[in-house]
Amino acid sequence: EATFVVAGQPNGMRFTALYPGAFMYHCAVPTLDHHISSGMFGMIVVEPPEGLPPVNREFYLGQHELYTDQAAGVPGHHNFDFAAMQREQPTYVLLNGEKHALTPERRGAMQAQTGETARIFFVCGGPNLSSNFHPVGSVWTKVWREGAILSTPERYVQTVAVPPGSCLIAEIEFPVPGMIKLVDHALSRVVSKGMSGVIEVAGEPRPDIFTPDLPGDPTG
Repeated sequence: EATFVVAGQPNGMRFTALYPGAFMYHCAVPTLDHHISSGMFGMIVVEPPEGLPPVNREFYLGQHELYTDQAAGVPGHHNFDFAAMQREQPTYVLLNGEKHALTPERRGAMQAQTGETARIFFVCGGPNLSSNFHPVGSVWTKVWREGAILSTPERYVQTVAVPPGSCLIAEIEFPVPGMIKLVDHALSRVVSKGMSGVIEVAGEPRPDIFTPDLPGDPTG
């Protein structure tokens, strides 16, 4: 009730952020699942007083499901399907609110350079499904589960489970150029429902680390 506001009226609040980390926020009305599925949620990042160690780039990402009365890919307006939401059968699983949003074919890929480190702040809004967040072509070099930035990070993690209503802070390094695809590794959510983004890494090749397209048997 502290932040209740009726339509067309302003309201506000002031608070002191006491606990460092990454945290999801959302409303608490009776139909909060519908609100979250409609994209009405977000993430608050609270840095410790001394700040976070510098990195070259930071990206803020969010995943949620959308439930409609039409199949994925059907053009035109879709109505919200409350029964599908209760069955936890989404039409789309979205990254930053759109199917394949941060890819070269849609809004454009995220950009990085070889030798850089990026920090990812990721929130899983749900309202129902966990994310299995994975960088295709790489690993997370540091992972703070639940956004617990003061904890000791895990190192070199391939896939991280992020429950609905929670966040992840992770770092990723880019030793070689290429396309790093960020996906939910429940892969039908990528292929059929839209949950993917791309980090396009530019730079000089590093054949001492990675050499693609070797003819014949590379061990021979």
